[in-house]
Amino acid sequence: MRKPLLLLFLFFFSAAFSKDDPSVKVPRVFKLPAGVAEKDYLPNTIIIKFRKGISASEINSATSLLGSNTLIRRSASLVEVSQLFKSSLQAIRTPSAIENRDTIGLDRVFEIQFSSKSGVERVINEALENPLVEYAEPSYIYYTSYVPNDPFYTSFQNYLRQVKADQAWDVIRNSSGVIIGIVDSGSDLDHIDLKANTLFPGKDLVGRSFSNMQEDNDPDVKSDSTDHGVRVSGMASAVSDNGLGISSVSNNAKLLIVKVGSDDNSKAIYRGYEGIKYAADNGAQIINCSWGGPGGGAYGQDIINYALAKGCLVIAAAGNDNTLSPEFPAKYAGVMAVASVDNLDRKSSFSNYGPHVSISAPGEVFTTANGNRYVTVRGTSFSAPLVASAAALVKSRFPGFDMTQVKEQLRVTSDNIDANIPGFTGLMGKGRLNVFRAVTESSPSIRYQKITSIDKGNGSIPPGDTLKLFFDLKNLLSPASGLVVKLSSSNPDVQLINTQVNVGNMGMKEVKTMVGPFLVYIKPGISDNEEVDFKLSYTANGNYSDSETFQFKVALDYLNIEVNQVSTTISSNGRVGYSGPEASNGLGFIYKNEQLLYEAALMVGNSPTKVSNNARNNSGGTDEHFVKKVRVNRVDDIKAAFTARSEFNDEGNPDPLDLYIKHSQTAFSAAPDDKYTIAEYEIENKGTTVLSGLYAGLFVDWDIDPFGRDVAKFDAVNRMAYVSGKAGDTFFGAVKLLNQDIAPAFYPMSDQISGDLLQTNGGFSIAEKYQSLSSGIKAFSLGEESPNGYDVKYTIGYGPYTIPVNASIKIAFAFIGGDNLSDIQASARAAQIKYNSLMKTDQEIPADGFVLRQNYPNPGSDQTIIDFSISETAPTSIILYNIMGQSVRQLVSATLTRGAYSINVDLSELEAGIYVYKMRYNGKEKALKLLVGK
Repeated sequence: MRKPLLLLFLFFFSAAFSKDDPSVKVPRVFKLPAGVAEKDYLPNTIIIKFRKGISASEINSATSLLGSNTLIRRSASLVEVSQLFKSSLQAIRTPSAIENRDTIGLDRVFEIQFSSKSGVERVINEALENPLVEYAEPSYIYYTSYVPNDPFYTSFQNYLRQVKADQAWDVIRNSSGVIIGIVDSGSDLDHIDLKANTLFPGKDLVGRSFSNMQEDNDPDVKSDSTDHGVRVSGMASAVSDNGLGISSVSNNAKLLIVKVGSDDNSKAIYRGYEGIKYAADNGAQIINCSWGGPGGGAYGQDIINYALAKGCLVIAAAGNDNTLSPEFPAKYAGVMAVASVDNLDRKSSFSNYGPHVSISAPGEVFTTANGNRYVTVRGTSFSAPLVASAAALVKSRFPGFDMTQVKEQLRVTSDNIDANIPGFTGLMGKGRLNVFRAVTESSPSIRYQKITSIDKGNGSIPPGDTLKLFFDLKNLLSPASGLVVKLSSSNPDVQLINTQVNVGNMGMKEVKTMVGPFLVYIKPGISDNEEVDFKLSYTANGNYSDSETFQFKVALDYLNIEVNQVSTTISSNGRVGYSGPEASNGLGFIYKNEQLLYEAALMVGNSPTKVSNNARNNSGGTDEHFVKKVRVNRVDDIKAAFTARSEFNDEGNPDPLDLYIKHSQTAFSAAPDDKYTIAEYEIENKGTTVLSGLYAGLFVDWDIDPFGRDVAKFDAVNRMAYVSGKAGDTFFGAVKLLNQDIAPAFYPMSDQISGDLLQTNGGFSIAEKYQSLSSGIKAFSLGEESPNGYDVKYTIGYGPYTIPVNASIKIAFAFIGGDNLSDIQASARAAQIKYNSLMKTDQEIPADGFVLRQNYPNPGSDQTIIDFSISETAPTSIILYNIMGQSVRQLVSATLTRGAYSINVDLSELEAGIYVYKMRYNGKEKALKLLVGK
């Protein structure tokens, strides 16, 4: 069973990215798009795409119909599983690896039918918990939008003269070598004005009813009420010059009819995306989609990418709701979206609009109907096939053009109608279709291919920075001379400084790289991770004018780390892998192209009621206690391939510990240090009392096995917690403790175990977080005792610590990816050696006694830092004296544990002169001079 899609008919994303890679990243938490209701998707049905490289046996286990499925077992029972693009499901039920038949991976797409009292969102979100799943989404239904047939014309086909088809026919009127795929409700195979242009056999992918879909080779409509596709067919290629009925722009292009609606529903399109693939696989160069709806996901974009890769032009109706809200497939990257105008080139009252629209065309027209009839109709459903018909004529006129060039030829030769559409400039495409210009004129078509950015934040593009943008441009059509490129934006949070570049000349299909720089000042106060809309405008040849829009994310509160065999992200709030909750804003932790991490969040606490953190909580969300103070920024570091730092405090906690934390993350490119990154936190006590009994660590959720069948273990020798798949033959993910001077904590858990810490309160409470931090080694493993393992998580950390006022401690972790246990153990040893070497010069801990270091800067004016280290737990004090030997300030007075410490000393209220700070520890003392200059 599959896809009802909306018959739009009123009857009726230095850093670089490529716009040629329109892949869609799906969030791990699914919510129905705005405007989508139950009527907009098939009941008890979802579409799932499994990730690349899985085995057939794994899918068989996950989707077992015997009640043991591991895909949606909590929220639903499986009823039927269908592999959409293989000849039979039996092919996947064999113990062999899935063969990748195409670069998009459509052979990994399955339709899942289930029985459940839960809503579709809950079922999808359970499926998304499984890292085997690339995406999961509803099986969207789309609908026709029919408007009564009010006649607007005195002669039925004035719209053909409006788009200058009659003049184009004086140049060319034969497009018989072009195939237009009509993916719709079917067609009238015996219609006197369609039959000669219709290819046989077509395909019916639905049959009589969507409740019992049956494919066959008869795409003929069975009733007048379902003849939307007949009307679309006439617009695309009614037979011309036959003395009967109507004419079409294409004259005699061939129609491949792909029926994707049922005989018993006049408005629903159930298998539209499957129909697009069928048309692409069976010779269609142009694929018309006069349907749509608000639901758009990764599956539809996959299908569009597949068709584009096959060299097809996909044309879609923009929609008939008179709204800026986009519909799909019209909104998908690579699709030519068509809006509707009336006979006076005004926006049709019903037509959708937006920056994604490519072109406009008349949508109030006269066309074929079922049973050798003709009818007046209105809708973007008919604007789209009019453009498809023109595309066929252009392809015949310029046979050397690829379909991207055909699309651009239609677009750049369209007539400017801005004067007729006040309020909609830039939202109805470049202009209204002009077929005569399309088959006679030569024009450049400049489109950007890639954007490169340079900023002082080395990728974070912070507020107050001036961003440099460079563009790789391609001229798809005729040569351009004197090309000028301008950049603009209406966003008040940015200011454009250098807005114009003179490019010069560009030949057909020529590419110019790094055109720029364009300078963009990011104003203070802009929101984190804000998407800014920009417009690129092009002028050339004295008469060529064009533009396109794009979005660019600025003021990032995270930076991606991609310099060795693992890829991850440093945030501005202490998280590793992502800066946002629910695996958002970041890479996670990737090893050999496999995503292994869902969450890694810092937690610091000293009582069951006092834990500052940004981990998941027991209210269905996350505690967002850590607040950015210094945005993450990459820094030059000759010792490492990548180092970045950020700073934050815990002012977001209603009951804060008054912490100020400096976070750094470091990665190395050469073996044996190329399978890990080091995350270090310097935790400072900014309160007015000593912090004692303090524990600090990370809550980590690895997703190694595709089905959540993992085992967590603690390697005491290497002080490392790791996760691997219970069944073996998986990668390993690990976190290693790099501080050797404090007791470790390891607390494995799983919400699949009755009475587990994550299950008792429906989540992870403050008290439970403190328990996981302060219980030492709770267990050395979890999941080994279970035949299938568990979806395991763990807390790993250190404690207890005592931190004096204005003093700080440092804790560090290595995040490791590897092929097996010995691999990650080797990386763990390498990480320890590397960290020791990095720390040796400034924070070496003595074997016996203590070390007091000279303050820095010295002299200081407003502030200075004093570092010291102690070998064991003992009472420790540091007192500041003036030159007269009088006590000025007690800096430290506490029983401290073994470790390295730093104290920030405020000098702002001290007079200039010479001071002495004296440390007493375990019956010994040492004094050093401190200079204050003003």
